Amino acid sequence: MADTLAGLRKSAGIALLATRMNFRSHMVHPGEVLLANLGALVQAVSGAAVLMLALSAAGDIHGWTLAEWAVLTGFTTVARALWNTVFFGTLDIPDMVRTGELDHYLVRPTSPLALILFSKVDTDVWIEIVVGGALLGTALHLSGADVSPAVVVFVPLALTGAALVFAAMHLAVTALSFWLRQDAMLSMLIWRLDSFSQLPMSFYPKWLLTVFSTVVPFAFVGYYPCLYILGRTDSPFVWALPLVGPLLFLPAVLLWRRGVDRYSSTGS
Repeated sequence: MADTLAGLRKSAGIALLATRMNFRSHMVHPGEVLLANLGALVQAVSGAAVLMLALSAAGDIHGWTLAEWAVLTGFTTVARALWNTVFFGTLDIPDMVRTGELDHYLVRPTSPLALILFSKVDTDVWIEIVVGGALLGTALHLSGADVSPAVVVFVPLALTGAALVFAAMHLAVTALSFWLRQDAMLSMLIWRLDSFSQLPMSFYPKWLLTVFSTVVPFAFVGYYPCLYILGRTDSPFVWALPLVGPLLFLPAVLLWRRGVDRYSSTGS
């Protein structure tokens, strides 16, 4: 047990060192970081404004008001940004496998997955967290939902679980590159499909809701948690929702490890 804890502390220290080094490399050009943050701010605010204008003209859609839809949008925006904060580097795995760059991570004295996760810093992701959080809080107030102490406790737990659902899907897809080698388009497809999580699942036909609840579990990112947050369900089973992310992430990590075991580099 002591050796295991020592190994974990060593891996965490190396990963955090990689994070600091990557962040400092970004700050070599602070002007570019500032412009990236301004661009992210404009994109996030304009996207939210366009959504609000479109929905305000439409009124209720499939039983969802503008404020309720905005709660779902804000929630999924924060969840996706939390995933982006730590797990964004996993999107590079297909390129690493194809070019042999993964070799550099495999020969280092710590977990290669931890290094991949912590060695890439997105310096403008906090904009999405701030805008998404503001949208979530404002819309929740305007929706008239009862923000009880239980909801206050549930929200951060559900956001963490939702971020891990995103992480599990993207890691599983990128890990397929060990077998497919050319799965970059599949990774991009999942990246684009992330936007489906911002729509109430009642908008989709039942067969697609089944797909989004099983094969591609976008429903667990925002829809099911927001049903409880908005008071649309009082089922006690909603407290199991934050566990869905860790339960999905575990097999994704096992798939990654299986892929690493069969990895043979590029031979160059």
